[in-house]
Amino acid sequence: MGLGQTMMSVLAMGMLATVLLTVNTNSGDCNQAVQMSEYRIMAASLATSTLERATGLAFDEATVSSDVPGVSSLTAANALGVETGETDSLENTFDDFDDYAHFHKMVKGDTVFFRSADFYVWSWVDYVTILGDSVSHATTQTYNKRIMVYVTSPYMNDTLRYSTLYSYWYFR
Repeated sequence: MGLGQTMMSVLAMGMLATVLLTVNTNSGDCNQAVQMSEYRIMAASLATSTLERATGLAFDEATVSSDVPGVSSLTAANALGVETGETDSLENTFDDFDDYAHFHKMVKGDTVFFRSADFYVWSWVDYVTILGDSVSHATTQTYNKRIMVYVTSPYMNDTLRYSTLYSYWYFR
């Protein structure tokens, strides 16, 4: 084999190594993106289920078993949260929407049945005023409450935030 053929063989091996390295790098990047998407989908699912459970409850402790004559009968803005007999990390003890005001829980990943991460879920509830298309925090009772649910994980590089409004309507 001559010098030209040897040089061509070395060049071909170098090009093959470059192609293999590029394919391997792209495959690793793609796998990381897929995993991040899986974690974000799971986090979105946790946030959505928390929002759905919260909006399925009574608007306020005062509306659990009866209606209220006015906003002054609702829970004070600085007293939103769990009441006696409820635990701020056990959703099955909640009976009204604002019990989620200081809610927090850890959701451990189950690596036996599916690949998952550990997630931390917490939420905040406040009274809001709605004017046109703007929603702003209110320091007194209103017929509108907002819940903000946050989900994070050590495996995600961001925190997901979801929110919804819940209004009290009573028709005679």
